[in-house]
Amino acid sequence: MTIAITGAEGFLGKAVVNCLRAKKIPYTIFDFKKHNLLKPKTLKSLVSDKDIIIHLAAINRGDNIELCKTNILGTISLLEAAAKYAPSSKIIFASTFQVYLKNSLYGLSKKTGEDLIIQYTKKTNLKGIIFRISNIYGPGGKPFYNSVIATFAHLIKTGKELRVNGNGSQKRDYLYVDDVADAIIKAVHYTPKNPAEIFDICSGKETSLNSILKILKEVSGKNFKVEYNKDVKENRWPISNKTFNKATEFLNWKPKMPLSKGLKNVMNFYED
Repeated sequence: MTIAITGAEGFLGKAVVNCLRAKKIPYTIFDFKKHNLLKPKTLKSLVSDKDIIIHLAAINRGDNIELCKTNILGTISLLEAAAKYAPSSKIIFASTFQVYLKNSLYGLSKKTGEDLIIQYTKKTNLKGIIFRISNIYGPGGKPFYNSVIATFAHLIKTGKELRVNGNGSQKRDYLYVDDVADAIIKAVHYTPKNPAEIFDICSGKETSLNSILKILKEVSGKNFKVEYNKDVKENRWPISNKTFNKATEFLNWKPKMPLSKGLKNVMNFYED
């Protein structure tokens, strides 16, 4: 079994690489010196004769044009290269819960990536596994980028005030990064029943920001200050009742990390 990975240097990518190393599964990572995600020909050495391509490379905020270039054009470029140089390979694609939102450019770019994979698997011998992943958190998350939990932990560590838009009642589904990596490894060993299959990868539990803050106070032992900006309308998250039942049935996967322990691990990471 041969594997290629894009986004191996990212938050989730590092966790996936650690899992592959632990299981002694060989892999090749995207090399910025040799590969250009927007030029299929440069991807030949990355994907040639690979059985599995794990596509994690993405931008989730910042410049809108760069976001769309990476997430949409980068995905179609990779699919072109896979169809030409690894025509029977399986693509494992890290998508997001934000595809369910109507006002998220990141979600739209990922939904477009999903649609591209579905189209390519219909017209070629490629197979696709699409993971719609909830809010990933864990040690190594980048503050102000990867997750609100990473941001909170960083601010607590540096003794700065935490700020929350709204009253803190807004809920999200939070999933530990190692659990996501485990799901991807499970997918490595799974043969799709259809050309492309979609899985919700989540904890199955929604937690409010206030509950997150309460647990962070408990595990950090610090009585930090939180400023609630109730004049700013909080982001509505019209996603609920998502489960990981399909992933359990077909991938034999379910999340393992309790939220309180996961948050403690995050705080320990920033304390170290």
